[in-house]
Amino acid sequence: MLLAIVPLYYQLLQAYKPVASTPVSPTPTPVLPTSAPAVLGTQTQIKKIVLLGDSMIDTLNLDLCQKSFQKYYPQTQINFLKYGYGATTIESAYDRLTQSTRYLDQQNPSIISQLPDLIILESFAYNHLGNSQNSLNRYLQELEKIISTIKTSLPQTKIMMAATIAPNSVTFGNGLSNLHFTAMDKIEKTNTIKLYLDNFIAFSQKNQLSLADAYRPSLINQDGFPELIDSGSNIHPSDLGSEFFCDTLAKTAFDGHLIN
Repeated sequence: MLLAIVPLYYQLLQAYKPVASTPVSPTPTPVLPTSAPAVLGTQTQIKKIVLLGDSMIDTLNLDLCQKSFQKYYPQTQINFLKYGYGATTIESAYDRLTQSTRYLDQQNPSIISQLPDLIILESFAYNHLGNSQNSLNRYLQELEKIISTIKTSLPQTKIMMAATIAPNSVTFGNGLSNLHFTAMDKIEKTNTIKLYLDNFIAFSQKNQLSLADAYRPSLINQDGFPELIDSGSNIHPSDLGSEFFCDTLAKTAFDGHLIN
């Protein structure tokens, strides 16, 4: 009976084990949460974390992310710098790294100039480059350029790759007045998003990069779990989806010793 009262997103999060060499089952197995992590020291420290991505980062609730990280780092003040620009592809991410950019009437300094302790790179799978092999090759080349630039320009900065929640092929885009997808459109678009997420995960594992995988645990029968998806857009994370994603980020950072 105890298992039934555990929130689903904690069951999903505990089912995920971020080990590159061990594939994660598409359908998560409910597991009770483990005990809270131990407090690391008593002196408050300040850490700067950049979130780099598209609208899946732009719409993320940072208050929920703060709560997630405080569970693992109660003695650390986390300052999040959100570099999530809606309707942008991976090809625009390099500019955010290396130069000042503007988004929604706000001028943002280059990420490199901010000297962050940790950069979290989301997949940009929802704003992909197309489903041809050439498009995927361009995508992987951009990932390589971004990772190489971070390692060269910010050798002390840790890197986390983050795969966002899975899309749902039945409801995708419902509720957005400017989008009118047929059932076949939704299947094609969500399959392409999943293709990019799979390639993003494979790239991360091949290059031995820390991976926060909210994608595979959020798949139920090969579709995104509806409760994790915002009912207004049917694309972006709901509050529950944001909490699940942020919990995945925090757990990956803790398990991988990415914040010292």
